[in-house]
Amino acid sequence: MTVTLTDVLNDVQTGQLHPIYFVQGQDQYLLDLVRKNFLTVIQPEDRTLNLAQFDLTEVPLSMAIDDAKSVPFFGDQRMVILDNPYFLTGERQKNNLEHHVEDLVDYIKQPEPQTILVIFAPYDKLDNRKKVTKLLKEQARYLSFVNLSEKDINQFVSDRLNARGYTIDSEAKQELIRLTNSSLTQMMSELDKLMLYTVVEKRIGVADVKELVTHTLTENIFDLIDSLLKGQLTRTVNLYHELLATGEEPLRLHGALIGQFRLLLQVKSNVKSEKGIASELKVHPYRVKLAKRTVRKFSYVRLARAYLGLVSMEEQLKSTTRDPELLFELFILKYKNEMVE
Repeated sequence: MTVTLTDVLNDVQTGQLHPIYFVQGQDQYLLDLVRKNFLTVIQPEDRTLNLAQFDLTEVPLSMAIDDAKSVPFFGDQRMVILDNPYFLTGERQKNNLEHHVEDLVDYIKQPEPQTILVIFAPYDKLDNRKKVTKLLKEQARYLSFVNLSEKDINQFVSDRLNARGYTIDSEAKQELIRLTNSSLTQMMSELDKLMLYTVVEKRIGVADVKELVTHTLTENIFDLIDSLLKGQLTRTVNLYHELLATGEEPLRLHGALIGQFRLLLQVKSNVKSEKGIASELKVHPYRVKLAKRTVRKFSYVRLARAYLGLVSMEEQLKSTTRDPELLFELFILKYKNEMVE
């Protein structure tokens, strides 16, 4: 049964807990938040006996399930937390562990009433063809953090600031989301700096965000592509040089550039809604929103020529020992000569 974060937190606060919870997603902030709340269910003095945590990359599933079947010691409830159930995905681990998944299937069908089993799956994708995955989604309280919407992210930011008595301007919030590539974990980390910086006025403005928030590779790529498409070629070359000077690997940088241009082309040629495109391409909806904002200004031909030029440059990077900066400058010159609107 699919539930929301509010549902789960309400279960914890009211003590009306269900036998099995299944939490999926890669955002570390949210995973930590949910875990922290579940841990409050068992009193500190009882945790030695009534709380068990198992990393399934190191411990057989059967051992964890046996523990879940145990009755609480000197308490009303027992909590068992399972981490990294990679057998729910298509991943394979290089270990000698043998997981008897049927043990979990049997447990889901008949859970121990005094045990709260919490399964954290830190993955964006699960193998939904597997019986155990389907059963967990149907029978457990299933909480997914995959593809958080912009509305969800805005709410988390607002809640965090409201709890501390801070406000943030709308433009500043959008800039924060953009600079962190909509990563909630990074946003929450950056908010700590921003709140400390604005501790007197308790109001965060766009200037504060631009001054303090660390730029990610994705954001630097966004700036580089924006300047390229706008024809600001000198600035584009300078940005490329700066990124290499900070220690970025040329092939990694180039892969990010090609990936972003591929997304721009896919969005440009797709007539679906932002949500529909995000689902089809399996990318975060906010990335699609930013891409749509960019492609409105430029023709498909302009985007395609830049993309093909970068693909050609990548072939040279992999097959020659020529200087990456020289190759990028040659790409810019060729792009400038071909650029038409």
